[in-house]
Amino acid sequence: MKYIYSEKLKTYANTLYWNETLREDSYKSKLDFTSMINKYGLQFRPIKEFGAEELEERQRLLFDIAKIIWR
Repeated sequence: MKYIYSEKLKTYANTLYWNETLREDSYKSKLDFTSMINKYGLQFRPIKEFGAEELEERQRLLFDIAKIIWR
């Protein structure tokens, strides 16, 4: 089944944090997550449309997380 991205976002509720970070409502309810974002200066944000630029942004974000883990 092929999903339109806006429909696929709905399926990310209550899944892995990585998936949920694409959804706007995740930033309202997960205070421990937003605290981590601020602590490490990570550039998480909800993404309503997903294309090549957003993919590149997510790859950079994943790299930043890896740097924190393997310091």
